[in-house]
Amino acid sequence: MAEQIAAENFSEAALQAPPLKANVLVVDDRPEGLLALEAVLSCERYNLFKASSGHEALSLALFNDFSVILLDVQMPELDGFETARLLRESKRAHDTPIIFVTAIHKELRHINQGYENGAVDYIFKPFDPFILKTKVNIFVDLFEKNLQIKKQAALLRQIELQEKERQLAELRIESDRNYAHLADAIPHKIVKVRSGGEIKYFNQQWLEYTGFKSEINWEHIVYPKDRRRFLALWLRMGRYHLHTGELEIRLRSIQDGIYRWHLVRLVPEIKDNQYIGWIISCTDIDNLKRAEESFKALSEELNRSNKELEEYAYIASHDLKEPLHVVSSFVFLLEKRLQAKLDEHEKQYLKFIKDGVGQAQRLIRDLLEYSCIGKEKVYEQVNIESVISEVLVSINNLVADSNAAIKYGSLPCVKASYLEMVQLFQNLLVNAIKYRSQRPLEININSKSDSEMWIFSIRDNGIGIDPQFKERIFDMFQRLHAKTEYSGTGIGLAICKKIVEKHGGKIWIDSAPGMGSTFYFTIKKMT
Repeated sequence: MAEQIAAENFSEAALQAPPLKANVLVVDDRPEGLLALEAVLSCERYNLFKASSGHEALSLALFNDFSVILLDVQMPELDGFETARLLRESKRAHDTPIIFVTAIHKELRHINQGYENGAVDYIFKPFDPFILKTKVNIFVDLFEKNLQIKKQAALLRQIELQEKERQLAELRIESDRNYAHLADAIPHKIVKVRSGGEIKYFNQQWLEYTGFKSEINWEHIVYPKDRRRFLALWLRMGRYHLHTGELEIRLRSIQDGIYRWHLVRLVPEIKDNQYIGWIISCTDIDNLKRAEESFKALSEELNRSNKELEEYAYIASHDLKEPLHVVSSFVFLLEKRLQAKLDEHEKQYLKFIKDGVGQAQRLIRDLLEYSCIGKEKVYEQVNIESVISEVLVSINNLVADSNAAIKYGSLPCVKASYLEMVQLFQNLLVNAIKYRSQRPLEININSKSDSEMWIFSIRDNGIGIDPQFKERIFDMFQRLHAKTEYSGTGIGLAICKKIVEKHGGKIWIDSAPGMGSTFYFTIKKMT
């Protein structure tokens, strides 16, 4: 009897001891992001830990237990998805709930990636402070309840088995209630189904959308054309004991009878190595699917329009060559026959005609070259040093006249069109020679690499350009100087841009007036 009284006194004293504060971890590489989260979540109820990187978050998780972790997705070195994966590998943080908070990764694939890495929720910035704090408080509630469960489990070993079972039953009820509140708070339809098809649990979103709360009639919910795929997944998971399965299908709303696209995810419930049922979550992706379909249609229409424009440019420029050739030939004959009879004004008129025809011919030639870029679908291994050698031979006279010093070191091989690489480097070198200054011209060609790209640079000490024009110079027919100052059609750099983009890269310039220019472009590495 004395032992029972002592045990009851000990239990009561332990239950009245002040509880430990829960810990909440927020992770964001931007100080303003941490400040915003701190402003919303700071309170006396729990301890708020802050980390400015994934590595710092992992270090904190080694020595602290957290009730919930709010994790930014876009971070340098170690992003949110990788940090979440490493936390899941940690014994201490394996079961800690993770909420992703992001402003940019809103696509479905990112959301799915977040859930695959263990997230329990995905919140987009700017967030609603009330909703964020409510969700954090739910997890703090669960954490505190779990602590209470552990604490009382130790105490209940000192009292009778009946009291222990009663208290544990109450805690399970409270935990289930909190789970139900959490399930109702997230924007997904969740249902637990026994192996025989009876519904074990459902959240409010499921009931409001489907109306089923005892047994599911899948033929009534799933769109007819999607039923076979859904049934095949269901049978395959049961037959091959798959851990998870998911597919995109259309589900019918009981309110208006409209089918909406959902990402349906099935997770088996296992007890004693036996499948006892399924946890099914349904995420509405109808708006995303419709946006994808609209984007696909627009993309196809844009590609078709671009193709038609290229074909039109090719045909138009090709058909213009012949009449201009005729004009040029007869102007030559006219000048030869009437040379002695023409006065100075008439000779000047003929010169204007010849110059205009020549400019039109060069423009047509450049348009033909532009329209033909990318038509060669087969790429090969191209040695850029060989390309430079061939270009220098073809522009030998220009190099000699300008007294240019062109230097280049070891350059890589890339997977590309050889002819287009020759055209690219020739246009950029000719551009550097054309816009040279009074100083002796020096041109340096170099390359470096990152994980996926070769980055080439062509640097000169020419006249340079104002940075405000650095985007404009790559547009068609854009000229920064009068034709009387510098010749050309205004297509050369547009050709360069199209070649680089057809090879999966990008091109840009770093320049300032009087300081020369450096053209950069990237080409994918060979795979």
